Amino acid sequence: MTAAAFVPLLFFGICLLISLCATIIFWYETLNTPEESIPAPRPVLPACLRHYALTAASHLLCLGLTPFGPVLRRGPQKQETDLPPVILVHGLLNNASAWLFLGRAVKKAGYPFSTFCYSSLFTPLKKILGDLDDHARRVTAASGGRSPVFLCHSLGGLLVRRWLAENGGRPAGTRGVITLGTPHGGSKMAIFAPGSLARSIRPDGSLVAALRKAAPLEGLPCVSLVSPVDEAVLPAARLLPPSGWTLRLTPPVPHFFLLFNPAVAAMVLEELRKRQDSP
Repeated sequence: MTAAAFVPLLFFGICLLISLCATIIFWYETLNTPEESIPAPRPVLPACLRHYALTAASHLLCLGLTPFGPVLRRGPQKQETDLPPVILVHGLLNNASAWLFLGRAVKKAGYPFSTFCYSSLFTPLKKILGDLDDHARRVTAASGGRSPVFLCHSLGGLLVRRWLAENGGRPAGTRGVITLGTPHGGSKMAIFAPGSLARSIRPDGSLVAALRKAAPLEGLPCVSLVSPVDEAVLPAARLLPPSGWTLRLTPPVPHFFLLFNPAVAAMVLEELRKRQDSP
């Protein structure tokens, strides 16, 4: 076997193994610490196999798309529509490529969007928050003063929450926040991810602890879209958003498949429409 053939097969095998481990850990945790607010399906064989297949597919999609992140990155742009601009904030170890499917859905619906990108491994939290503040202000300026809506996956939701808390709750006229699979209470699975940013989102991590003490985001429409089979946020209770947020359950799809599921995209667009006329 040539090296050119071996590398893709190794990549494929590693993805399958990681997905299998994540699936096993998820069902073990679900059986031992069930969460009534986020009821998972029964761990029958068809549900387990479906969960594994979708987990593997989403891992392969995310990792395979990662090299295209710089090409898919999208900065603030001038707009002609009255619809609010949308800022997409990816999660841990992802980049702009994570928004390939949802970004197209948002664009097709007529919403101008930009992608806020950061390095999960090498950038301090303070630098990320400063860059996020700059990005939000440039989006507001480019859109003629229109307030943005934040659409965040996973860690992205915690970063936006922290930025809001540090800036009085509603800087740059923020219109609302929509999160997908955000570990609002941290996640045990963060122990498997490298870097200080990953350590900060463990259940006892510094970022999670700071948000636990933060004041509620009063008057700001916030919704957390949560999958009942999210294998990346354990236990499931850690997905529950803080007081004042709306919780909506998505179809039962894995953590990264939230970014590629048409039904989830429809829910995102429904939430965006609710925020068109909000102040």
